[in-house]
Amino acid sequence: RYIGISWAANYVSVVAIMTLITVCISMAYALSRMVYSLARDGFLPQTFQEVSKTNKVPHHATLLTGVLSAISAGIFSLANMASLVNIATLAYLVLLAIALIILRKDKGLPQKDEFKVPFVPVLPFHHRLSLIYESVQLADMVSLWFGSVNRFSYLCLLRLQTF
Repeated sequence: RYIGISWAANYVSVVAIMTLITVCISMAYALSRMVYSLARDGFLPQTFQEVSKTNKVPHHATLLTGVLSAISAGIFSLANMASLVNIATLAYLVLLAIALIILRKDKGLPQKDEFKVPFVPVLPFHHRLSLIYESVQLADMVSLWFGSVNRFSYLCLLRLQTF
């Protein structure tokens, strides 16, 4: 619209809205499965691991994530929700990089048919550094939260090295 091409601006707006809807649906689907997996592994109450007989959907986990999402949407602004999603994504990636190092320490090299991450532990360590750089580029609130998660993950690594 700024440069006089209103049809392109309308197209980009529609695509952005459709993308946001798709992302929200997929994140809700993934979150309910994550709650189900945590309950199955004993980290959450066992009621969240129950699946429906007909559709094999973890209905209590889906209900929990739906209610928490609705409450969060009512409390936080869209800008804050976007920041929280950024925090969660960066924290997840840091924990994934740490998990790769732990996996190699505990299980050794992968078998012939398994996926192999090259240059462990160098690549996960540099990946973690790049995530720290990205967190510094974000807003202050995101950097503060991500810094806390990063310090926690570093303490976890130190604890693992003592074993």
